[in-house]
Amino acid sequence: MGAVAVALSGGVDSAVAAFLLRRAGHRVIGLSLRLGRGPDRAPVQGARVAEQLGLEHRVIDAAQAFSQRVAEPSARTYAEGRTPNPCALCNAGVKLPLLWEMAAELGCRCLATGHYCGLRAAATGPRLVEAKDRTKSQAYFLARVRPGLLERLIFPLAQWDKDQVRRLAREQGLEAAEGPESQDACFLGPGGWDELVAACGRPQPGVVVDRQGRVLGQHQGVHRFTIGQRRGLGLALGRPVYVSAIDGRRATVVVGPEEDLMARGLWGDGLRWYAGVPMDGRYQVRVRYNHRGVDCRVSLDGDKVKVEFAEPLRAVAPGQLAVFSRDHEIFGSAWIQRAIK
Repeated sequence: MGAVAVALSGGVDSAVAAFLLRRAGHRVIGLSLRLGRGPDRAPVQGARVAEQLGLEHRVIDAAQAFSQRVAEPSARTYAEGRTPNPCALCNAGVKLPLLWEMAAELGCRCLATGHYCGLRAAATGPRLVEAKDRTKSQAYFLARVRPGLLERLIFPLAQWDKDQVRRLAREQGLEAAEGPESQDACFLGPGGWDELVAACGRPQPGVVVDRQGRVLGQHQGVHRFTIGQRRGLGLALGRPVYVSAIDGRRATVVVGPEEDLMARGLWGDGLRWYAGVPMDGRYQVRVRYNHRGVDCRVSLDGDKVKVEFAEPLRAVAPGQLAVFSRDHEIFGSAWIQRAIK
């Protein structure tokens, strides 16, 4: 029986995933990615977890791939006035493909991660399902992973919740037990998005306007804004206003009342659909990670996907990921192109 590779970020989730597999009698090899950006702690912290558990450990240099497939595209997306989803890009385009490539070279039969997510067997191949702990489920961020790669993945934490994971880590004396929660955009340096967009996306100052086009203020780059944003607008109007549209080409941010945020549907592109279920039909859609999801109708129109919501949704942001599911099972995803008002 071949070994099992485990993605080791050095955090408590990946540490416990590795521990569970080792306890089950598997030969476990820890793999960590070097991203070459930001704190980049995984190689050192992953090595420490491997040392504690007595695992072989390898580090993969992913700096070039990460820069080309995640960091630079995300910076450009922000500079164009859209809101990127770096985690979804990284999981599907860098992290899991590179980790599996190394795992296969080492003779491993599968790759495990510390994601809170599950897999459900189907005649056409496994499908992602939400984890038992819905508040921590990360199936949303994995909805771009190619079907062939899903067949190689296992998720030891599918039936665990965060409190159980931390408790087990403490009981086993794992140093990762008290580590902080992982952060979105973990690759950013001290200068945050400002620094990265300046290096990759050439931000341009512009104006903030109301729905009638009246200039209300100035801004230093559209990457500082996202649809639905209320705070940090630099406006004192005596009434609450929200970012309702962003024109990256003109570097213009449009603000208005909350009702301007409501959308009846969306147009998407880059559709990824898992085999075995017709695409046209009724599903649930989530338009961001922390969104509860609403019923919708999905249909194809050429190379675009049209999504009609059963009820209006607030703050549908171009650039984000729309994920389609039924009974907590992920059937596909598409990048949000624009909201249908």
